Amino acid sequence: NMINECIVVSSLSKNFGKLPVFLNANVSIEENTITALSGKNSSGKTTFLKLVSGFLLPCSGKIFIYNQDISKNRMFAKKTVSFTMNTDYGFYPQLTLKENLVFLCKAYNKTFNDVSPFIEKLNLKDFLNTPFFLSSSGIKTRLWLISSLIKNPKILLIDELTKSVDSESKQIIYDLIKELKTKYKLTILFVSHDVNEIKSLCDQWIKIENYKFVKIK
Repeated sequence: NMINECIVVSSLSKNFGKLPVFLNANVSIEENTITALSGKNSSGKTTFLKLVSGFLLPCSGKIFIYNQDISKNRMFAKKTVSFTMNTDYGFYPQLTLKENLVFLCKAYNKTFNDVSPFIEKLNLKDFLNTPFFLSSSGIKTRLWLISSLIKNPKILLIDELTKSVDSESKQIIYDLIKELKTKYKLTILFVSHDVNEIKSLCDQWIKIENYKFVKIK
């Protein structure tokens, strides 16, 4: 098989108490592609991202990342997969964007210089000295994206990143996502409700329906 599948989900079942989220679901995602994940509210989109990143474990079935069963090797998932979430958690509100980034870089044994290309690409240079809590949602969103790239992941998971973002920020983020695929060879899986966004960005489109994955494109 010449196609390199970096995420393989086999007979996945997950429930919370009596509430099923996935029932015997299967899907695979090729390396170096952009895949959109959509579905009704509470259909399991975020749960799936948490399963792929090893935050949650399946009730049954397996998830392989680069042929590693991540239930058995969560450290591998932690190293390989990065999860961009819309949350202020993990950032210091009073510190500037730059101070926050320096702090995060230290945690991963990186330097600020390692992230400066992304600061350029995301047009953040003029905002580096703004305190986090004074930044707009578009600026914060770009910062969240950078912070999830610090550890050099192979797979990037994005959960509705552009939901409350101005159109300028959106375009800047889309351009970077495309470049992360073409230049940095990342595999990107993102949750979205925006059909235009999905059509303009994605190689593959997967919908969660009736506790299973359905390929739309």
